[in-house]
Amino acid sequence: MMEPWDGPAAMCFSDGLHIGATLDRNGLRPARYLVTEDDEVVMSSEAGVLPIPASKIKQKWRLQPGKMLLIDLKQGRIVSDEEIKRDLSTAHPYKQWLGRTQIVLEDLPAVSYEDKKSDIPLLDRQQAFGYTQEDLKLLLTPMATTGQEAVGSMGTDTPISALSNKSKLLYTYFKQNFAQVTNPPIDSIREELVMSLVSFIGPRRTCSTSRAAASGSASKCASRS
Repeated sequence: MMEPWDGPAAMCFSDGLHIGATLDRNGLRPARYLVTEDDEVVMSSEAGVLPIPASKIKQKWRLQPGKMLLIDLKQGRIVSDEEIKRDLSTAHPYKQWLGRTQIVLEDLPAVSYEDKKSDIPLLDRQQAFGYTQEDLKLLLTPMATTGQEAVGSMGTDTPISALSNKSKLLYTYFKQNFAQVTNPPIDSIREELVMSLVSFIGPRRTCSTSRAAASGSASKCASRS
């Protein structure tokens, strides 16, 4: 399973009995495959990587966003994406598990407010727990006013704790590394499902009909950018 942010990616895999490939949910990585009359399967990022006569090709298609291609070598067949997900979704009583373990906040009893039991100023407590002005303005304030998690950009330019001259909390000394790559240019034809070249440039014409109707003359249109 790939999370929505684990792309763009086209993944190939095998356990010796199955050979498969799956595409990220946006489908920004090309993956084309074909099946020949003698049950040979060829998949690549581009079509035509091998010189296979068109007369031998039985099926030709591409991996679609979020879909999977799976070959069962034991059964000797291609398992469809629908069958894969149907078998996985019905393998366990997930709905019962969720209903038994899920806690709905609205169903919890109301909690009475209790006065603070500490004489330490709020600012001192915030500093002790590592709160910053950025946390208050960009994270907590939007959550308190809208009830939704704030949206921000990916990445941070904060100096690492070992080299900072500020007092840092213990957990800030631990960092997780991840691979970040530059995406290739987007193909507006091949990737039309997730992008568009439609743009609005130039003046937009707006018509004023009320004044024209009152005077009995034709509508007067003005262009404004």
